[in-house]
Amino acid sequence: MIDLFNIPNSQQDVQIFYTNGTTNAWQTWQKPRKCNYIYIICIGSGTGGAGGLSNWANNSGSPGSGGFGGAVTRVLYNSNLIPDILFVQVGVGGIGGSPRIFPASTSTAGNGNRSFVSILPNTTPTSLVCVSGNAAGSHSGGTAETVATTSSATFLSLGNFISTPGILSSTQLSQQPTNTLPLTSQITSGGAAGAIPSGGTLNFSGGSISSTSLSPLILGGSSDGGNGGNGYTSWKPFFSTGGAGGGSSISGVGGNGGNGGIGSGGGNGGTTAFGSSGGIGGKGGDGLVIIISF
Repeated sequence: MIDLFNIPNSQQDVQIFYTNGTTNAWQTWQKPRKCNYIYIICIGSGTGGAGGLSNWANNSGSPGSGGFGGAVTRVLYNSNLIPDILFVQVGVGGIGGSPRIFPASTSTAGNGNRSFVSILPNTTPTSLVCVSGNAAGSHSGGTAETVATTSSATFLSLGNFISTPGILSSTQLSQQPTNTLPLTSQITSGGAAGAIPSGGTLNFSGGSISSTSLSPLILGGSSDGGNGGNGYTSWKPFFSTGGAGGGSSISGVGGNGGNGGIGSGGGNGGTTAFGSSGGIGGKGGDGLVIIISF
C-alpha cells in the first residue's frame, strides 16, 4: 500500500511488558482509540539450570540438566470483545541451581512462571484473556511449560489462538555433553548441559547452543571450569536461546551455566572431580507479553 504525502495509514500500537521485579506487581494496559483488533503474545519464563556436582570422582549422583523453555501463546481478538483496561503479569525466570555436594542429587534450580493477561488483577481462569500455558515449567519435576487451553483462560474461546509448549533440556549424561539446537519446534529453547570430568583425570567443555541460519553459536564453558555463555534474544524475527553449560574441573570449581534468553532455560553448571564446588546453574529467562492493537 502506498503512503500519500508520508501520512501513516496504520493505527498500530505495540506495547511490550517485561517483568517488574520478584514481587511482580500487576501492570496495566489501556486500549488505544480506534483499534479494531487486539493481538496478544504471552511467553512464560524458563526454568533455571541445575547446579553442578562436586566429588564426581565417585561417578555417582545426578549431575542434572539445563533449564527448560517457556510456552508461547498467541491470540487475536475483535477489540469490541475486550475491556478497555487489561492487567498484565509477566513470569519471572527460575533461579539457577546451587552447586551440590555429593551425594546430593536433587536440584535446587527454580521453576518457571507463567505470564498472564487478565480482565481483573488475578490469575483465575474466568478472568484471563491470555496465559502462556496451563502449567509452569518444573525443573524438579522434569516438565516444561504446557500449552494453554480454555480451561486455564476462559476468554481464549472468544479469539483465535494457538499455543506451543516449552522445550526440555538435554541431561548431563556424558563427559562431553551434546550441543543444544534451538529453533527446532519453538521460539524458546532449553539450556545446554554442563560437562563431567572423566575418571578424575580429564576435563571437558560444557554443552554449547548450536548456531543456525538465524542464531549465533553460544559456546559452552572451556574444559578448565570455564563459564557457559548467556543465551541470545533476537527481536526481528523474535526468538531466544538458552544458556550454555559450564565446563568441568578436576580440582577447581566447575564452570557456571549461562543465563537463558527471554523465555529460555538457563545452562547447567559444570561438575568437578575433586574440587570444592560444582558450577552454579544459569538463571532462566524472564517471560514477556506483547500486546498489539490495530
